[in-house]
Amino acid sequence: ADVLNAPIPDEEEKKLKLVEEIKSRGRSSFATGNYPEAEILYSKGIEVLPDAILHANRALARLNLGKLAESVEDSEAAISLDPKYVKGYWRKGQGLVAMGENKEALEAFEKGLKIEPGNKALKKEVDKARVKVEQESFFDDGPPPISPAKKVIKKSEKKVSSSSSSSSSSKIKSQSQIPPAPPTEEDEDEDEDGMKVMSKSDHVRGYKITKDGKKTSFFTHEQTEEEKALIGDIAPKRIDSAADAATPAALKNEKGVSSWNSAGTWEEKDMSKWADESMKAKLEGTEYNGGGVTVKTTKIELEEASASVATVRGKRRFLYEFVIVMHWEAEVEGTDGTAKGELRFNDVAPDCDGEFEADIKVTSMDGEGTKIIRERVKGDRKSYREKIEDRINEWAEA
Repeated sequence: ADVLNAPIPDEEEKKLKLVEEIKSRGRSSFATGNYPEAEILYSKGIEVLPDAILHANRALARLNLGKLAESVEDSEAAISLDPKYVKGYWRKGQGLVAMGENKEALEAFEKGLKIEPGNKALKKEVDKARVKVEQESFFDDGPPPISPAKKVIKKSEKKVSSSSSSSSSSKIKSQSQIPPAPPTEEDEDEDEDGMKVMSKSDHVRGYKITKDGKKTSFFTHEQTEEEKALIGDIAPKRIDSAADAATPAALKNEKGVSSWNSAGTWEEKDMSKWADESMKAKLEGTEYNGGGVTVKTTKIELEEASASVATVRGKRRFLYEFVIVMHWEAEVEGTDGTAKGELRFNDVAPDCDGEFEADIKVTSMDGEGTKIIRERVKGDRKSYREKIEDRINEWAEA
């Protein structure tokens, strides 16, 4: 509440500090599934100092709240602020998929993938969207034609309705004279015990018959006796006393849960200082040697390093967010070619799935054979960037 009610500072440094705190609280809200709170927090951050990351984060919060149009608008705002921000296109695609706009979603995913071709997670989104677009185009010709048997049934129905003006006795007689429609492939049969059996087309539609004779979806799984014994009785049980309702954190003095938090609902410990030091130590000395190029780290800057351990109902979650700038220098073997520059990771967080967007900046380049350096620094595979990503993931998994 104090952050939400805080006045917007005049100084840029104070604005950055406030937004950093808002982002930290927003991550905590996401971790607990409190999307309304996350939306409010990111809205405050955008009011203070709008950037692409805040808009993309609010887009995800709104997507989870079912505010699909607003989610897409936020994604477009993120793209407008930073046209190279891949997550902007990703969030836009997710929103459009939820709206059923699969063709537009595919275009958004493909634009993001064009910026970062090696993003495996985004490739999966492209593939899924492409399948949906192909499925939609398959049905563009309209519904299948009515079968001749169904036409016969419809004609007989018309004959019955046309005789409605006659007396009740003639009506019954005329209806009794109408021969029954011949059975079709769509009709269901019954076996000797009166149980429903499969029609000729049911297997195509994805139906099957269960052991008790009921027709159900093909994907319905019937538990075996062994599975039932393994799972046991999972029916809800009534709680009769407060002691039975206590959470694990209330019953045990768990590590990381303070005494005042006896319900074990929420507790967070700031680990930002440790994260800053340990991440720098992990990245220190990162070097790449291959393809005729040697790339060495000269300096590491963490423009943002925030981390915390949250204990939510007895379960511990590790949250972090970094902005990492790696200063490097490179040499081309066998030539006098050299280069210096920066490799910038703007969004290092758990929701990146171990793949982080990177921007390269070359500050100087001299000599022969330097064209190959850029690829060996930023390339998706066999590069200095890949070495850094490996170390970041090792840090996160430790």
